[in-house]
Amino acid sequence: MTFRPATTLLLAALAAAPGGSLATAEPVARRTPVVDAVERVSPAVVNISTEVIVRNPYAQAPDIFNWFFGGRRQRRQYYVENSLGSGVIVDSRGYVLTNNHVIAAASRITITFVDGKQVEADLVGSDQATDLAVLKLQGEGPWPAVEMGTSSDLMVGETAIAIGNPFGLQSSVTTGVISATGRMLPGPDEDAIPFADFIQTDAAINPGNSGGALLNIRGELIGINTQIVAKGQNLGFAIPIDRARKVLRELRDYGYLRPAWTGLVVEDLDPQQAEYLELDSHEGVLVVKIYRDSPATEARFHLGDVIIAVGSRKISNIADWDTAIAQVEYGKRVNVRLVRKGEEVVYPLRVEAFPAERAEEFAWSVLGFTVKDRRGLVVIDAVRDNSKAAEIGLVPGLAIRSLGGHKVRNAKQFYEIVPQMLYRRSADLVIAARRGLYRIPIPIR
Repeated sequence: MTFRPATTLLLAALAAAPGGSLATAEPVARRTPVVDAVERVSPAVVNISTEVIVRNPYAQAPDIFNWFFGGRRQRRQYYVENSLGSGVIVDSRGYVLTNNHVIAAASRITITFVDGKQVEADLVGSDQATDLAVLKLQGEGPWPAVEMGTSSDLMVGETAIAIGNPFGLQSSVTTGVISATGRMLPGPDEDAIPFADFIQTDAAINPGNSGGALLNIRGELIGINTQIVAKGQNLGFAIPIDRARKVLRELRDYGYLRPAWTGLVVEDLDPQQAEYLELDSHEGVLVVKIYRDSPATEARFHLGDVIIAVGSRKISNIADWDTAIAQVEYGKRVNVRLVRKGEEVVYPLRVEAFPAERAEEFAWSVLGFTVKDRRGLVVIDAVRDNSKAAEIGLVPGLAIRSLGGHKVRNAKQFYEIVPQMLYRRSADLVIAARRGLYRIPIPIR
């Protein structure tokens, strides 16, 4: 009797199956959850092409060609720069999530689908601090949309799938694993307080993947790809979808991200303070100020409280605190664990959007001055004694041109910008004086 290997028998059985053949059986055997996820999601991951009109800084400079040969050749006043990135359709009505840096200053945004179809998109809103932006596709839907999952239960080692447009190559797929969660990365500028919840993955994220999708094995959106480490291999980072979901709603409904408001001002707890408070660890944040008529006063917080956890998240520093508070839906309460006089207690804290009517109070308390409109300019109205502004030498009458990188055209706009400084360590103030413009950093924390 002749014995044949089991694999030979299996292949023979597949070939002999009614209506079946080896050729049709192989694709079924090769189909994996990754293949299923990519097939479902790819139509919702798009290429984003932008045009940015840039002023030519040399337009007014003398043209050496004219100097040698005469003539009236004019330099171009403006030129167009193009860039590529990725985006994810997260709503069948045509809302697209991407990175702020992908569409920054764009005068035209073109969306290309995996089948080559192109449509224009409008900018709904963007936020530099979180590096997220929301676009709206022009035209009638419904549009293919990805299902959003959650980033709260990610496991190190689980499969991660990245889809984007590296180097302009439409709908490229890479796979890997979740390498880590809760990574802290630098903010968009040196004064911004970094978030501490980035997802690290070894799924290849190349230039052009920014704004693309990071998926779990079920094809659910768990992150928006945002950064790579140029000098490292397989070091990519994504914004967790739980943070992006809140930013999406804010930008869609308001056009900007309203800062979170608790009424608490906190500082990192250093070893000397921990020793003075007789704490076993210097991890946590110290409550150093409580605003009146705020969620913090309602929740009975005290000066000197040391916050060690928000919900299930451990708090080690300000970045942890800001990250945890930024994820709470406005109007909702979150349990805050703190140490007071050597005992751990828990208080429910309500998180609200910053009340616009209190912006002037915040400017006076934190920046140290208020402003008013005067003859088409925004000028300092009053300076608080013993404030950093007073120490720097700010005085009433100085004209303000910008705050924190935002141009200031009137007092109303100034006070709209003030709450956006909540997540910064300092704010750059540009003032105009008789001899020119001066950039002055104002400490926030």
